[in-house]
Amino acid sequence: MKGLHFVIGALTTMALTFTGVSGVAAQDSVDSRCTNPDEISCVDWEAGIAIAAGTGAPMSNPPNRAVANQSAVRAAKQDAFRNLLELIEGINVTSSTTMRDAMIESDTVKSQVEGSLRGVRQIGRTRYFDDGSVQVTMEARLREIIPDSLIIGEGSGPPREITPPESVPRSGTRLQAGTVYTGLVIDARGTGVTPAMSPKVLDPGGREVYGSAYVSREFVISQGMAGYVKTMDAATSNERVQGNPAIIKAMSASGPNQADVVISQEDADTLRAISQTQTFLRESRVMIVLD
Repeated sequence: MKGLHFVIGALTTMALTFTGVSGVAAQDSVDSRCTNPDEISCVDWEAGIAIAAGTGAPMSNPPNRAVANQSAVRAAKQDAFRNLLELIEGINVTSSTTMRDAMIESDTVKSQVEGSLRGVRQIGRTRYFDDGSVQVTMEARLREIIPDSLIIGEGSGPPREITPPESVPRSGTRLQAGTVYTGLVIDARGTGVTPAMSPKVLDPGGREVYGSAYVSREFVISQGMAGYVKTMDAATSNERVQGNPAIIKAMSASGPNQADVVISQEDADTLRAISQTQTFLRESRVMIVLD
């Protein structure tokens, strides 16, 4: 299989990448579902979908309008594919690793990503503009592209048991050790936390409260480590945690990519105690609210 950089270079050469076509109106985001709005490409982290737009111009001196439209659509799809590939490269796998890092380090990962991206889907209609240019939007599911081994770890066995705290705090936290919860919602607004495929929840001392080592592999493969949304209402009503989710406030972000979430010691100790009898963390029933 051809190398990633060769593929990118070939697509760049082939695509009639468009900038400044008068027919395209400015927009805040390529798709309203996106958690991180951008005009060209973005991710809907709630659904785990990468989305990218591409624009193309028709070939020079086409014999007729139909050929002109076909060539413009082909160029737009190539441009969207290239934008989608660049978006995937920049996604955080963990708080210290991006997909670009993983693909450079492993030819196997690079090959899997390249192969999976060939199955991207166009969404919505093809937009035609009066100067002959066209615009298309493509999407791909992150869990169909990013290898499970990057999220859950190679050769991982059953989830580890979460070590119970020495004592459970009686005050200073909204969590109650005797309450049955359907999931965990972390309000990370104002902390600068960024989405990742495999985030961790840490106590102030950097000790892991929640992470891939403590989650059942089947749940991570089916729904990922965490969902990300922009409002508390969207988080608490999400089917991943719907019912009676535990709600806590994040203190800060951690790691080079600012993808790990630091919570208070009181909340960490209570979560550890709750996890001795409840399964929502092992089932990755976690939602994180972002700015």
